[in-house]
Amino acid sequence: MKVLIADNERYCRDFLQDLVEQNQNMQVSGIAVDADGSPECVIARELRYILDGCPICDGGFRSHTYFKLATVVMNEEADGVGRLALFLQCIRDCRWRDVLGFRQWTASADTIVAFAFRCDKGRVGIVTVFSPANSEAPDEPLHFTILSVEEGKKLLAVIEPGHWMHLRPTLHPVH
Repeated sequence: MKVLIADNERYCRDFLQDLVEQNQNMQVSGIAVDADGSPECVIARELRYILDGCPICDGGFRSHTYFKLATVVMNEEADGVGRLALFLQCIRDCRWRDVLGFRQWTASADTIVAFAFRCDKGRVGIVTVFSPANSEAPDEPLHFTILSVEEGKKLLAVIEPGHWMHLRPTLHPVH
């Protein structure tokens, strides 16, 4: 028997668990919803791997969301180094509107990417990731920060609610 395992639907997990317990001689195989290859699912899967559990609630990622805040191309020219320094200073100073203005990307260049992630407990964090141009090389986490409640609210205020993506993709997104 093949099943689609809906990660966010409690009744589906309960059904699957009951099915396996009641049918000891039956083999059940399935595909997880997050096996989707869409860019959003690939990013979410990479963030889950990098964070290795929510640093805020120390749990899984059900009902957690993320948003790509900014991207900065790495290069060794003076203006590239200066732009990276400005980007990191904007993050440190919590200048969220300025951070959102960093939208550089070149497929052939290493990039620093900043993501905001929102815990289902209401707190917000930031993680910066080094994303090498070589697609075979793994992304590397550089730094993460758990924002104060007040600073988290300020960040939430500059990001439209509909732009947050689920860290655990769902079959039926809740709006």
